[in-house]
Amino acid sequence: FEAAPMPLLLLDPGPGLRIVDANHVYGEATMVRPGRIAGEKLFDVFPDNPGDPFADGVAILFDSLRIVAETGQSHAMAVQRYDVRTPEGTFVERYWQPLNSPVLHENGDLAFILNRAIDVTAKFPRQAPWRRSEENSAGVPASQHTLPSS
Repeated sequence: FEAAPMPLLLLDPGPGLRIVDANHVYGEATMVRPGRIAGEKLFDVFPDNPGDPFADGVAILFDSLRIVAETGQSHAMAVQRYDVRTPEGTFVERYWQPLNSPVLHENGDLAFILNRAIDVTAKFPRQAPWRRSEENSAGVPASQHTLPSS
C-alpha cells in the first residue's frame, strides 16, 4: 500500500465513510498528512469547494462508493473536477481520474473500499472551458453519507 506509485486511500464503508489510511503519494497529491486524516470522515477532510456553486465532487464520489458497496465490483469514474484545500485552507482546482474498488473479507463481505485517484490536472487548461451544470450539482447531505450494507 505505502510502496504503491499511485495515490491510494482506504475507506471504511460504515457510517461516515471514515478514512482508514492513505499512502504518502495520496497525501502529496491532496496536500494532507496521511496520519492526521486517519479516522476522519471522508467528506469532512475532502468537502466540495464552497467557492464553486457547481461543485459536485462529493455527490459524484459518494455515488461511486455506493455502487461499489452495492455491487461488490470496482467502479471507474469519469475524470472529474474535485478541488482540494491547501494547508492554508484555500481551494485549488484539481482534476482526477478515480477508481474505487472493494476490499473483501474472506467470506466475500465488503471490508473496505480502496480509492485510487490519479491527478490529471496537467491535462486540463487553466480555467477549463466547460463548467458543471446546475442539473448535476445536487449533493447528498453529509448526514446521509452511509453506504448500503453488503
